[in-house]
Amino acid sequence: MDETSGDKTQVENIRLRKIRENMKRKRPQFHRIESWRYKRVKERWRKARGIDSKTRKKKGGWPISPTIGFRSPKKIRYQSSSGKEEVLIYSPVDLSLIDSDLQVGRIAAKIGRKKREQIIMEAELLNIHILNPISAKIDLGDLEEELELDEELLEEIDIEDLDISEDEESGEEE
Repeated sequence: MDETSGDKTQVENIRLRKIRENMKRKRPQFHRIESWRYKRVKERWRKARGIDSKTRKKKGGWPISPTIGFRSPKKIRYQSSSGKEEVLIYSPVDLSLIDSDLQVGRIAAKIGRKKREQIIMEAELLNIHILNPISAKIDLGDLEEELELDEELLEEIDIEDLDISEDEESGEEE
């Protein structure tokens, strides 16, 4: 009996995710009023508050403002596209609170490279999917190898082998 109810909820979640994707396609871009007119006004949405604001009054020909009808279905509102809940990670300790079957991790933006690498290493051990690992994968080993190759090339080059024209030599002597 539990398996059939689990299947039904999975099917329902898939259906709701498709609805959300269709809604995202149809949802307009909400721009701040008169951001197209003035450079100093950024495009990022701000609520219209003026007493004579056409947008606030929902007058035709003016940009549409966000309303409750543009929101995604409540059951899947904070889920990632895979259907799992996103959990914000600030330290490796936070990984122990994540259930890998139901949740995925997103490393907070303010976390530095060193701690990011620790979080990714522990996540791999615990089999937890991280949504934004790319910025942490900096392999310094390749960089060190390239530097060693450059030093070897410099040692192999003799100064006598370089072709310096006579004009350049005479210019240095004067």
